[in-house]
Amino acid sequence: MPKFTRRTESILLLSILLLAGSLRFYALDASSLWSDEGNSWALIGRSVTQIARDSAADIHPPGYYWLLKGWTWLFGASAWGMRSLSALCGTLLIALIYAIGRHIENANPERLRGIALPAAAITALNPFLIYYSQEARMYMLLTLLGALLFWALLALMQTEQTALTEPSTFGRWFPGTLYTLSGVAGLWVHYSFPLLLVAAGSAYLVHWRATAQKSSSRSLHRLAYFATINLLILLLYLPWLQTAITSILTWPKGGKSIAWGEGVRLIVQTFLFGPLRNVTSPHWLWLWVGGLLPLVGAILLTAGARHKQNKKDGTLLVAQPAALIAWLFAPIIVMVGLGLFSDAFLKFLLVAAPAWALLFASVALLSNAKIGRALLVGLLLLLHVAVALYALPGYYADPIARDNYAGIATYLGAISQNAKTRATGIVLLDAPGQQDVWSYYEPEVPNLPTLPLPQSRPPDAAQTVATLEKAVADLDNVYALFWATDEADPESIVEGWLDRNAFKGLESWQGNLRFATYAFANQLRCRSAKPQRFVDPTENAEVLLLETCQPEFPQRAQPGRSLLIGLRWQATQPIDRSYKVTVQLLDERSQVVAQRDSEPVGGSMPTSSWPAGQTIVDNHALTILPGTPPGSYRLIVALYDAETGLRMKVDDQERSEGEGDSDSFALGEVIIERGNTSA
Repeated sequence: MPKFTRRTESILLLSILLLAGSLRFYALDASSLWSDEGNSWALIGRSVTQIARDSAADIHPPGYYWLLKGWTWLFGASAWGMRSLSALCGTLLIALIYAIGRHIENANPERLRGIALPAAAITALNPFLIYYSQEARMYMLLTLLGALLFWALLALMQTEQTALTEPSTFGRWFPGTLYTLSGVAGLWVHYSFPLLLVAAGSAYLVHWRATAQKSSSRSLHRLAYFATINLLILLLYLPWLQTAITSILTWPKGGKSIAWGEGVRLIVQTFLFGPLRNVTSPHWLWLWVGGLLPLVGAILLTAGARHKQNKKDGTLLVAQPAALIAWLFAPIIVMVGLGLFSDAFLKFLLVAAPAWALLFASVALLSNAKIGRALLVGLLLLLHVAVALYALPGYYADPIARDNYAGIATYLGAISQNAKTRATGIVLLDAPGQQDVWSYYEPEVPNLPTLPLPQSRPPDAAQTVATLEKAVADLDNVYALFWATDEADPESIVEGWLDRNAFKGLESWQGNLRFATYAFANQLRCRSAKPQRFVDPTENAEVLLLETCQPEFPQRAQPGRSLLIGLRWQATQPIDRSYKVTVQLLDERSQVVAQRDSEPVGGSMPTSSWPAGQTIVDNHALTILPGTPPGSYRLIVALYDAETGLRMKVDDQERSEGEGDSDSFALGEVIIERGNTSA
């Protein structure tokens, strides 16, 4: 390479590294820690030996936690301090991708020129890799070690290729040592790393088979050397091997099987966008772009190998595409074979993302002309710039890009400052993994104690209900943080009890975390006047509203507090459709000031499950938002079809003029008083 060109390439690489570092360190602590990051935070506060003991009961080996403990000793255990290790690993990955690309280019500079820099740029911009570079977990370190393993593999194969004509015994010791160290480190970081070792071994066998034809006298010696370094990796992992086997065999299986087309879409979407929740349509356009082009790159690399097959270094080109293809497809094959299509498992595609980027960049090989190749590289980079501009703002600014424990803590910290709320509520955590991350944010909510419940797996129903009843006996509010309920409370013991016995208010998804508020009433006054008939003539459905209950008539509340509404329903005959209940607070112009929509009984008893003639106790808490002006308001209730949104008609009610239309029932007046709006 001419001196000016080498200098220019160095400047471009440095620019890409600066861009990658900026994207990974930018707003590093803007999003909340989530449950698994809370686990990282909890573990680094323990001793090295205790970390090993606790990891033995987990699904991760202790290597990452040991490294993170030392890292935070230097940079602190804040969200920024913990995540900065992943951000650094994500930045170093770019340099390693470039180095792998240069290995590929050097094997055939005439045909393979122009892979290294585009691959580095694609990796730098990739939202998938950026997202996990901002998470205090082991996945970006795992990805870096996987790339280091394959860089060492390519270097080892290149050394052996050169030795066919220039015998040397020293050259392979450095890549062999690096291969061993990265292999050992990867095993101590994550239980999925053996997949990469298998992929690397498969690629080496392709290389060995090709080179054995040229030097049969030394082929067994080379194979024995590669087997020895892999055996050394196993021996250095031996102290943890039995623990790893036990953890993998006994850990609950997750994921879900889906149609192959949907599976391909999820895989390609993850490589392009990462865990972005809403991706623009059409999905199939992204599928063709993100899925087909890397396959084209693999074909072009393989064609380059065939082109140079008869030359003395052609065998290396056979192994290079084999290495990248095995690197890319090993995790995908396992994911498809075991049906691991869920948020918890899609992130394992990270280890294959560097191979995906390198094959993507290989599309530039479609043209042999410098101008044509430059245009192709420009189009590839333009595509990835567009994807980054689309996805990254959501990662940086969306409060629910991760489970938003920080936002919930801020909200609860505000309402707990209200003297009327203080010491009358409790934070309920339903999954063991939440306790660690909530401990990180708990100082922001000093007036609200926590209750982990259920306290065992599988939950003991009687003990769980007894603990819950005792805990809430003198409380006004429960703030529930529901996460991984299918595993923590599959029978909905806790949520079911709260739905039946409390007044459910706010409910929102904060990432994969569902936040719900419940209120309790010491005493309710019920009106049992003439039952109101809610009728849907198109579906031949009829529901009676037998009673309405409130703490007082008219009910009074302050902004930040909740109105409590008890409804007593009855179906005159079985109902085939699901109808939702909407409770609305209206101002003098009939504008909605506050609203709660829900399936009956907190969502646990849809109307399609109601037995005819049975009274359904349905409680609602309607939260008055801060800033609501004081004054008199009207409270109404309606039922509407969950699919069409059409309301049922209300018959047989004594209606005063102006009280509303025939598709709702007036529950009475509500007085909003002046109060502490900081809540």
